[in-house]
Amino acid sequence: MKNRNIFLLLCTIFCAQFMMAQDYQWPLKTDFNDIKGGKNGTNHGVTFQNDVVRGSVATFDGSSYANLPQFISGNTAITIALWWRMDAIQPWARIYSFGNGDQTEPKDVMMLIPVNGAAAPFQNFYRFTLSDPAGPWYDLDVDPADLNIQLNQWNYSVVVIKSDSIIFYHNDKQIFADNGFTRKIETLNDTQNALGKSFWPDALWKGALSDLRVFKRALTQTEVIALYNSTKDGASAVSAVKAENQPAISVSNNRINVVLKQSDANAMVNVYGIAGDLVCHKSISELSNTTFGKGLFLVKVESNHTNYTQKVIIK
Repeated sequence: MKNRNIFLLLCTIFCAQFMMAQDYQWPLKTDFNDIKGGKNGTNHGVTFQNDVVRGSVATFDGSSYANLPQFISGNTAITIALWWRMDAIQPWARIYSFGNGDQTEPKDVMMLIPVNGAAAPFQNFYRFTLSDPAGPWYDLDVDPADLNIQLNQWNYSVVVIKSDSIIFYHNDKQIFADNGFTRKIETLNDTQNALGKSFWPDALWKGALSDLRVFKRALTQTEVIALYNSTKDGASAVSAVKAENQPAISVSNNRINVVLKQSDANAMVNVYGIAGDLVCHKSISELSNTTFGKGLFLVKVESNHTNYTQKVIIK
């Protein structure tokens, strides 16, 4: 009986993993290749830089973008999940635009916009849009303050679309559901898919993207939350502290000071800015002579015997 129960448990785990298997996945670590479905993208100036939270990520500087092949048309249901970090407020800049971008009506496009271009007295909103050539535009606007969306912070967006519903998630929370939705997603003509770029002459995206996944079915809420939990820490650069030689890190006179309990000539210090950019890479002795500007920094001390990370604030 015990062996049978173990067998059933393993089958359950395997089946759950099989059902969760994504159809397309762009890790966005070194290129725009799809490691699951072979739908490789085209890079237009995007660089890949180390982020202290998610490791190597695709970094868009406000003048770069990428294109992806068609992957939506013909699917009666779809789930799109993506990690994103906004480094500058660029009204109407798209995290992604999937669809057909010609300048004629009717438009046929799906897009994620962290800050729309509403003029005063209207508030700028975090927006998901899906147009329908046979019907009205579908705009979902969310107050960024309600989701605590800030610059230089990682966020997870998931949209789940079927012929009769649309559900939107932010991080591990469902924030919107419409069960009266009638847009047939299989007719979306996604021949001009882009990351970081609008179909119109809007500002280009400035920020970073990581781990784009697409499922040709509608994930359940349980599956979306499980996906969030399984990907949020997978590339974390913050390592466990080795108690035998935990550094003491302090700040004084715009300098960051690191002291080890045991001297270690191989110890190096990486200091990262709030956006995850590497500010300096120096030995402990060299670091003590380096001055920094005001801001929040992540200090990482590494050697064969030490692996420790701590946030510091220079006021």
